[in-house]
Order: sequence, then structure tokens, then C-alpha cells
Amino acid sequence: MSLSYWKSWVVIPLMCCFACGPAITPTELEMPEDGVEASQSSAVVVTGGSLLSARYQHTATLLGNGKVLVAGGGTPSGEMATSELYDPATLTSSSGPSMATARRSHTATQLQDGSVLVVAGIGGGSVIASSERYLPGSNSWSAAAPLPRNSYGHSATLLADGRVLVVGGVSYVTNSYLYTPSTNTWASTGSLNAGMMGHAAVRLADGRVLVAGGGNSTTSSSNHAELWDPATGTWTTVASMNTGRNGHTLHLLANGKALVTGYTLAAELYDPATNTWTNTGSTAVTHSSAPSVVRPDGSILMAGGSFNTYGVELYTPATAGWITVGAITQGRTHHPTIALADGRVLFIAGTTYNAQGNMQALSSVEVFDPTATCAPTTCTAQGKNCGTISDGCGVTLNCGTCSAGQTCGGNNVCTCTPTTCAAQGKNCGTLSNGCGGTLSCGTCASGQTCGSNNVCVAGAPACGHNVCTTGAALTRTCSGCVNTVCSQDPYCCNTAWDSLCVSEASQWCAIAQPGCVTPM
Repeated sequence: MSLSYWKSWVVIPLMCCFACGPAITPTELEMPEDGVEASQSSAVVVTGGSLLSARYQHTATLLGNGKVLVAGGGTPSGEMATSELYDPATLTSSSGPSMATARRSHTATQLQDGSVLVVAGIGGGSVIASSERYLPGSNSWSAAAPLPRNSYGHSATLLADGRVLVVGGVSYVTNSYLYTPSTNTWASTGSLNAGMMGHAAVRLADGRVLVAGGGNSTTSSSNHAELWDPATGTWTTVASMNTGRNGHTLHLLANGKALVTGYTLAAELYDPATNTWTNTGSTAVTHSSAPSVVRPDGSILMAGGSFNTYGVELYTPATAGWITVGAITQGRTHHPTIALADGRVLFIAGTTYNAQGNMQALSSVEVFDPTATCAPTTCTAQGKNCGTISDGCGVTLNCGTCSAGQTCGGNNVCTCTPTTCAAQGKNCGTLSNGCGGTLSCGTCASGQTCGSNNVCVAGAPACGHNVCTTGAALTRTCSGCVNTVCSQDPYCCNTAWDSLCVSEASQWCAIAQPGCVTPM
């Protein structure tokens, strides 16, 4: 099944909150201590080095050895099979083994034995079903049974018994499947009441799985939600979210409620006991396609989500509120986000736009570090001279405006489009290209000289007819008057010298009366 490139962006596939590691149970979470908000106020984002390869729509999984497995992804030129092992301790990345199949927009789920299951995605420009399993002990990939259907935009959730529930996906299907690692097999399990793709999913404290939002056949941002019961393998429609979403994430909190955030300012809490959604604070900016993560203290952090959104925001369950705690320096989206045991959070690669307005993959890694101190940067230090950017400490800098003839590129640098000799109607000598360069417009023919306006004059061939009469097209070198007219109206020198050209000659060459001979 082939897939056009633009369509692959309709759905946000990077659901790292539930696809990149085991679900977090309430007993594994610790509520923040008093004063967490105050202690976070000086937190900043620092550089985390770079991946070996720029990539987006990849997955990132925190392994048991503390390293992060970065798998697949792509660039505008195609999908990747390579993997990397990023070390948060040294902020460096090393090559990992390559998958058998290049893919992006896949899911990655850490199984109970520490291995990582990647499922389906887009490969070779088509939607695929291929699945593979990364084995940390041997640092290798092994083939896994393929998903029963080609898919991307699905969710993958680790269950309490070690199986993986894969739900929905491209074409807004209602299918759901269970993967059993011990037998390397897939089995169907119930059907959604409404198809969805690009939704979010989370395992609740009682083992049920909540899915919500995403796209369906009528909207790209649905508020529909359903619950899957492992005891019966069936789906039940539950209360709808207050707001439709896509590119959002779901998290289980210590109190048993589920928090959904992203796509819109207001976050919401789902209470399984009452089957209700309640708004719980709003972010300062909209974060879309920016996975949020649960930190070890139970707080939830997210950043980015568009190419001009820099704020890092933190949600504290005890206060049910959001605060801005720093800023990333590179606007990015589709970037996996990983919470580390020491409280740091990684923002890994993703995508942005270049100065020409084209989408490009990133390799940079940024790290939210609550122990760091903030040293604000400047426009000059970042090499920016237009638009607005972050100072790295939560303040927005205005880097100015571009001069006439220039535009502010997506990288906040003024760009200039150089002109040409032909565009300026010049055919000799040298002149500026308008961007600091010099153009050589050539030399005049024998008997001609290059005038002060960079146009060959004098000794030019006689005009075929007087400029005050209509006739065939005239040559610029006939006279200074002809050059003046043709610089404003190229038709007169390219096609015919019509009545309009005569009128223009009368106006621009100060002709006293029709039929007169115009001076050079």
C-alpha cells in the first residue's frame, strides 16, 4: 500500500508515554514534596549533544542499563533502519544494530523482560505490518510476528500480564490485537465502537486500557473515548473528553485518574470511578505533537510541539496547576521525550523548518535539568538577526527586522534573494546583486561603450524606425531612449514597438512632438 508523503503527517505517531516503556502503576509513583513548584522555578534546559543521525517520527526507549534506544525514523528523503544508543550520563550517542526493515511512525514498547517490541509504521513509502524485537543482552534485533494488518497511527500498551495491546490505526480501523511475547503470536481482541488513529492510550490501575481522541472519518481531533476490559476482551464507550485532541498524551496518576494533555491549552482528568472528564489547569502555550512524560516525583513535563514554541511546562498533581520552568532553544515537534530516574528529561531530535521553509530532521538533544542554573543567551550569541527566539531561560528575545529586500527565514536569520543583470535591464559592466555580491553584466559589442547606467550606448546600430512611430521591436542599443522604454516595458524590445511604446517614449524621453527624432 503506497502512501503519499503529506498524508503521513496527518497522524501523530510518537506516543512515547505509553509506547516506549512499561506502564507506571500508582505504587511506583511518588507525589511531589511540598515546595516542588518553587524549587523548579530556576530549572533550565541544557544541551544534550546530538544523535549520530538527524531523524523524526522515530521512537526512544529507556533501557534497563540507563541508555536510550533510538530506533528508526526518517528524513524528507526516506525512512531509516538504523538505531542508536544514547547515553544520558555522557550525553553521547553510539551506533546500534540496524533493524531488518526501515520504518518511521511505528510504536516501541518495552516488554517485561527488558526487550523492546517495535510494531509496523511506514517503510519504503508504504504502510507496513513488519514487527521486530530489540534484545539488550545481545544488542541485536530479532524478527517478531508481523501485526495482522499494515498500520501506523495505532497505540501500543503494555498490559499487567506482559502482553501488548495494539489498537486502531490508519484508515480509522476498529481492530485491536494482543501480542504474546512468550509465543510470538498475535490474536484479535474485540473491536472499538468507533475507529480511530493518532489517539492516546494508557493502562489504568485496574488493568483496563483507556483510549481517547485522535482522528476518525469525520474529524482529525475527536473527543471520543473507550475502555478495554482484559477480563472480557470487549470495548465500552465512555464519557467524551471536553475537547477533541490529536498529538496528545495520556498518563496514569497516583490517585488512579488519567491526565490528558496536548493539542489544546486545557488539560483534563478522567476519573474511572465516576466516568467523568474535568479540566485541570491550562498550559501557557499550545503543545501539539509534543509527548509529555511522568517524572519520578509524579510531576508531568512537556515542551515544544511547534516550530515557534519554546516553553517547558510542568504539571503538579497536588496543585492541579501548570508552571513554566524553562525553555528549549530549538523549536521542534515529533520529538520523543524521556524522563530519567534523576529527574532530568530528554527531548530527542524531531523536526523543524529550515530557512527556505522546508521541513528538516533534527539531530540535537536537549535536557531539562532541575539542578542547572540559567545563563540567558542573546540573539547575537545564537547567530540570529530577526524574529523572536527564546533566551534559554523562559524569556522571549526580539532579534529585530530584516532590511528591505530581505525576509526572515525559519531559522531567524535574514535571507536575501540576489537579482540578475537581465532582471535590472543591464548588459555591461559590473553592479551589485542586492545581497552584497557583484554581478558582471558583460562587455559591449565593437563600436559601443558601456554607459553609466550599465547599458551599451553610442555606436549602436541604427534604429529600424523612429521611436515616435510604430513598427517592429527595437533594440535596446538603438538609443538611450529605447533602452529607457524597454527597461520599463520589455515588450517594446521583444515583440513590437506599438502605440503604447510610442506613448511611453513621448513620456519618458521628453519628446516635443510626434514624429520628432529623439536625441540619444
